[in-house]
Amino acid sequence: MQLIIISNNLMNNAIIIGTGKIGIDLYIKLKRTNIFDKILIFNRNKYSEGAKYCIKKKFSYYDSGVDGVKKNLKYCNIIFDCTSANSNIAIIKSLKKVIKKKFYINLTPSNFGKYVVPYFNNNAIPNEVNLITCGGQTSIPIISIFKKILKNNLIYSELVSSISSKSAGIATRNNINEYIVNTESAIKQITKIKKAKVILNLNPSIPPVNMMNSLFFELKKTINSKTYNNLKNELNKINLYIKFYIPDYNATLFKGFNKKILRVTVRVIGQGDYLPTYAGNLDIITSSAVYLSKQINQNYLNVKNRK
Repeated sequence: MQLIIISNNLMNNAIIIGTGKIGIDLYIKLKRTNIFDKILIFNRNKYSEGAKYCIKKKFSYYDSGVDGVKKNLKYCNIIFDCTSANSNIAIIKSLKKVIKKKFYINLTPSNFGKYVVPYFNNNAIPNEVNLITCGGQTSIPIISIFKKILKNNLIYSELVSSISSKSAGIATRNNINEYIVNTESAIKQITKIKKAKVILNLNPSIPPVNMMNSLFFELKKTINSKTYNNLKNELNKINLYIKFYIPDYNATLFKGFNKKILRVTVRVIGQGDYLPTYAGNLDIITSSAVYLSKQINQNYLNVKNRK
């Protein structure tokens, strides 16, 4: 199998590995942006539900797995890994020597790559990107600004992610431990908070509930109204910025029953491209990948124009 080159510009061609919910949703979103001339999507099982959907919709789909990816890497500069944490480890082992000068964007909850949150507008984007998890993408900007304002008065943060069990595919269910470990690690590393905990709940209710994250902050001492309003204003700024790439992102600050506890709820309704609107948890990660692609493409154009 050979890629038909539409553009000699490597930045205009991309590869997606994995035809699960995240891989297909990402393919649809990337197609809509018109960033890429050619997007290839690979898996290793043409009889899977995702593969059948790709074939039905006439996507540029191939069942040649990692071998097919290797053959086409010379035509592409961006690879999106939408498999699972365990599969990611095996794929990286196979591709590590040939992706050194490529952008490899990891959408699985494995620990491969440098943690990146598009909210922070990383101009110098690393070649090996770890998009953490949906919980990490929604909570880290908030924890970061709370830590900056509250300083040592903030002693502990807790993230409780509640998602519909219908939005949790096989990879999500198999990756729950990796989700928790990777999210906690990213929160501590990026925000510099010393104590953090992550909990993931799969809600089986019918009809399915929209994704919601609850953040709890424990303080050493109570804060005055000026500090509270400052936190609220900064949270509004976060809402406005993140809505650029996650349109229905909405974070709200509440005072807890205990005056030394603050609570923030984050609700995200999906765009309904491939995933249902209640699957905002998965939409977060694909929307972040799309936004990052735009940043990479813009950085490339800026460099090109300076030459």
